[in-house]
Amino acid sequence: MRYWEACQAQVTAREAIAECRLHHIVAIVRDADQSLVDTETGDVIAEADDEGEYYGGDVLGYIGY
Repeated sequence: MRYWEACQAQVTAREAIAECRLHHIVAIVRDADQSLVDTETGDVIAEADDEGEYYGGDVLGYIGY
């Protein structure tokens, strides 16, 4: 997937967590609000939409792209 496509994509929690793992970030889905959270820092990586998916641009932005 190209960068701009990835930025616009909606991704599942599994896909987002896998991408974070590739960049040595351990992420989980917080039960309270379904946000994707960095376990080391507690930072919110991305918030879930109504379908429980995450905006690819948020994930890539957190990773540092």
